[in-house]
Amino acid sequence: MTPARTIFRLLAAAALGGGLWACTPTVKIEPIKVEPIHVTLDINLKVDRELDDFFAFEKQAVTTAPAPGAAQP
Repeated sequence: MTPARTIFRLLAAAALGGGLWACTPTVKIEPIKVEPIHVTLDINLKVDRELDDFFAFEKQAVTTAPAPGAAQP
């Protein structure tokens, strides 16, 4: 390969590479806006626990009631 061809190839590669670099788009970075997020997850659990506490007397009545057909003293 002749030195003239090598120089021509290097110049062509540099021109092509520089041309591609010049065509890259610019990226604009904007600041991220952070806002507070309010999440409530325990509402259903709280209501469920309050209902369990409210109807606890029924569970006690069922467990302390004699079995059907059992002899009473």
